[in-house]
Amino acid sequence: AARVGGSSPGGARGGGRPRGGGGGPGLRAQVSGVQKQRRLAANARERRRMHGLNHAFDQLRNVIPSFNNDKKLSKYETLQMAQIYISALAELLHGP
Repeated sequence: AARVGGSSPGGARGGGRPRGGGGGPGLRAQVSGVQKQRRLAANARERRRMHGLNHAFDQLRNVIPSFNNDKKLSKYETLQMAQIYISALAELLHGP
């Protein structure tokens, strides 16, 4: 029995979706795979950046005189203490 009227463009195999230049579901998998790889690479770069930043803060904490050695200074406290320490050293250099 031949179909008359009401058939979708592309026939039974088309499913009613346009087929021009889409590349099919394999292309979507490739695109999402590329996006996943980019995201993974960006995450790795961010982890390396944060690791380097945390390492620098640890080095700074080691050279700043601290009265409370039991508690590790936060990043904000470390920067405050570094600012105070640098100001005190500058005062020593310039004298009264």
